[in-house]
Amino acid sequence: MMRRMAVIGAWLLLATAAGLAQTPPAPDWKALEDNWNAYYAEPNEEVAQKLIALLPDGAKVMDIKDGFTVLNSINDHLGVLEGEIYSGNPAAVKLGFRLFTIAYGGFEVNLNKIMGNLIAFNPRIFLEELGANRDLFPNLETLLGSFLRDTASDAVARDLEKKLRIKSLESVEEKSLKSLRSECIKILKKL
Repeated sequence: MMRRMAVIGAWLLLATAAGLAQTPPAPDWKALEDNWNAYYAEPNEEVAQKLIALLPDGAKVMDIKDGFTVLNSINDHLGVLEGEIYSGNPAAVKLGFRLFTIAYGGFEVNLNKIMGNLIAFNPRIFLEELGANRDLFPNLETLLGSFLRDTASDAVARDLEKKLRIKSLESVEEKSLKSLRSECIKILKKL
């Protein structure tokens, strides 16, 4: 009995340690704020790359309590990044997806809308970056079904938006993206 309890205790300790090991530390909020302010003032690839380097790769930051001011500032000025994303700027798209590592609540909702709308503008780059950041999205329904306009009360608009996204995704022919493309199309058809 004691041996079984020791084994269970050791297993729980390992599981806890593994879970903590997968949670990245909080970013340098001050550096993130300084670089975001520089990007907001003048969006460019160099600063976008600095921001990307400051953010963790592939996992959500759980400790955001010291970063609320920065997160709110980024959220308040997402329009600058949004314009860069829709123009097809690869660094901006990469930054948009990487911001999901620190996005919660309304900030995450806004990112979902922007990145989901990218499908209509540039489905190939959307799929490439989604594939590179797939670990951040346990399910894709929220990302794929987040429309810029609130279409909950407008079934016709929602259906048109879904059809546009499906048609855009179907235009991507790269073999390396076909599996993810098919997964996205299947989800969109169910929404």
